[in-house]
Amino acid sequence: MSSTKTTLPQRDHLRRNLKAMNADGFSFSIMVGIGETYLPAFMLSAGRGEFAAALIATVPLLTGSLLQLLAPAMIRWIGSYRRFVVLMSSAQAASLSALALMVFFPQAPTWLFFIPATTYWGAGLSTGPAWNTWAEDLVPGKLRAGFFSRRSRLSHFGVLVGLFSGGMLLRQFDGTDHALKVFAVLFGVGGVARFVSSLMLSLQSEGTGRVSTRGSEEANTRGPVKSLLTSLRKPGPAGRFVMYLLTVQTGVFIAGPYFTPFMRQTLQQSWFDYMLLISIGFIGKMISLPWAGRIANSAGVGRLLWIGGLGIIPISSFWAVSQSFWFLAFVQLLSGLVWGCYELAMLLQFFREIPRDQRVHILTLYNLGNSTAMVLGTLIGAACLNLFGGGRDAYLAVFVISSVARSVSLFLLPGGRAVLRSSGSRMRKFVSRTIAVRPMVGSFERPVLSSFVEEAETESPNEPDGVECERLSSHVSGSDSKSNL
Repeated sequence: MSSTKTTLPQRDHLRRNLKAMNADGFSFSIMVGIGETYLPAFMLSAGRGEFAAALIATVPLLTGSLLQLLAPAMIRWIGSYRRFVVLMSSAQAASLSALALMVFFPQAPTWLFFIPATTYWGAGLSTGPAWNTWAEDLVPGKLRAGFFSRRSRLSHFGVLVGLFSGGMLLRQFDGTDHALKVFAVLFGVGGVARFVSSLMLSLQSEGTGRVSTRGSEEANTRGPVKSLLTSLRKPGPAGRFVMYLLTVQTGVFIAGPYFTPFMRQTLQQSWFDYMLLISIGFIGKMISLPWAGRIANSAGVGRLLWIGGLGIIPISSFWAVSQSFWFLAFVQLLSGLVWGCYELAMLLQFFREIPRDQRVHILTLYNLGNSTAMVLGTLIGAACLNLFGGGRDAYLAVFVISSVARSVSLFLLPGGRAVLRSSGSRMRKFVSRTIAVRPMVGSFERPVLSSFVEEAETESPNEPDGVECERLSSHVSGSDSKSNL
C-alpha cells in the first residue's frame, strides 16, 4: 500500500510534465511553421534579393551561435535550467514580434532585419543545451525514445499547421497592396505562439535542480580552445561522429537556402504550391517516425542512422530530374521519410554519448560548429550559382553538387569505409537472388540495408536511449524546412 501511495503522485506529476512538454513543443512548432519558415520568403517579397534571402537563413544563425556561447555562464548565474530556458524563449518571442513591427518600415536598410533575426537564433540556440539537460530529469530513461518520437510527430504537425495557415494567408492577399503586411501577421502570430510555449515551459517542474555547465576535466584544465584543437587532432569515435554531422550539414546547406528562391522566382510557383511542397516534407517525417522508432528499438540506432544517412544523399539531385509539381511532391515525401530516420537516429545516438554534466558545454560548442557548417555551405552554394551564371541550370547544378558533397560524409561514419567496400558485393548477391526468383521465406535472413551496415554496427540493438535535441523537434533548431530537401 505504501508503494502505491508514493507511486500515484509521482505518476500524476510525470503526466503534468509530459503534457506541458507536448504543449510547449506544439506551440514552438507553430512559431517555426508560420514565422521562421517564411523569413526568407519575406526578404524576397520585400525586394531584398535572392542572396539576402539566403543569408537571412544562415548568417543570423552563425552570429546567434556566437552569442549562445555565453549561455553556460548565464545558466550558472541564474542557477536554474528552467528559469534560463523560459527567459531565452521569451526573448525569442520578443525578437519575432520586433520583426513583425519592422515589416511596416519598408525603407529600413536590409542589415537592420538581421538584428532581430540574430537575437531570435541566439536565444533559440541558447535554450537547446539547457533544455536537453533539464529534459533528462523530467523524462525517465525508459520512456524517452517513445515519448520524443511521439512528441516529434506532434511538433511536425504544429509546423504543418503554421505552414498551411501562413501559405493560405499569403495566397489570399497575393498581388494586393496588403501582400507585404501579411508577413507582419505571420511573425506576430509566431511571436504569440512562442510566448505560449514559454508559459508551458514555466509550468514544468525544476527537475533535480542540480545545475552543471562545466566541460570535461581536460577542457577545464587546458581551456576550451586547446581542448578543441586536441579533439580535432585526435577526435575519437564521438569526435568523428560530430565531424560526420557537420559534413552532412555543410553539404545540405550548399542547396538548402536556395530552394525558396528557386521555387518562388525561377519556377514561379504560387504561395499555395510552395507551402504544399514544404508541408509534404513534414508529412513524410510524421509517417516515418513510428517505424523509425521501431527500427531503432529492434535493430539499433546505428542501423537507423545508415538508412537515413544513405537516403538523404541523392534527394536534392532529384530536383534536377524534373520540375513537375507532382514529381517534386513525390521527392518531398521521400525526403521527409529519410530525413525522419536520420534526425531521430542522429539525436538518439548523439545524446547517448554525452554525459549529463558535460552536455551544456559540449552542445554549446556543437551549435557553433553546426552554424558554421551552415554558413560555409551557403557560401559554397552562392559561389557555385555565380560560377554557373545563375538561372535555372545553375540552381539545378547546385542541387546536384549538394548531393555529391553529402556522399563524402559516409566515409566519416564509424565503419564507413568497410561498409562501402562491402556494399558492391552484397548488392551483387541481392541482384542474383532476385533474378533467380528464390522463395521469399528464408531467402533473406536480414534486411538488405541492415546487412550493408553489419560491419559498422557494434552497439547493442536494444538500447536506444537519450534525449532528443529540441532544436529539430522543438527548441534547439526547429523543424527547418531546408533540412527536408
